[in-house]
Amino acid sequence: MTQGEVIELFKAITLSYPAFRVPDELAKEQILHWHQHLKDVPFDVAMANFREHVQTERFPPTIADIRRGYSAERTVPGAEETRRILAEMDEMAKRAVPPPSHIREKVMSIVARRNA
Repeated sequence: MTQGEVIELFKAITLSYPAFRVPDELAKEQILHWHQHLKDVPFDVAMANFREHVQTERFPPTIADIRRGYSAERTVPGAEETRRILAEMDEMAKRAVPPPSHIREKVMSIVARRNA
């Protein structure tokens, strides 16, 4: 989320919660503070969490309410991490061994019964 998107979020909060006011002398600090804690959260996720919050809550959301359910770990990995994961999978494939023949036969019989 960008600082501009934090401002858009503040506008939405103010429209829904008229008591939510950021004093002029703290506006820049408040935007920076919220941005610091929300910069990894995509704007659409933040707004979806806000829309859900406003349906049931009487008080304005906190940063934690806006982040709810979002974890950076759930995002798509970067190129370097993807390369590392694929390399690990290649190594596991090289070390993999087929199941013993009696296990393979048992699995094949189960599959044949299910397909019959």
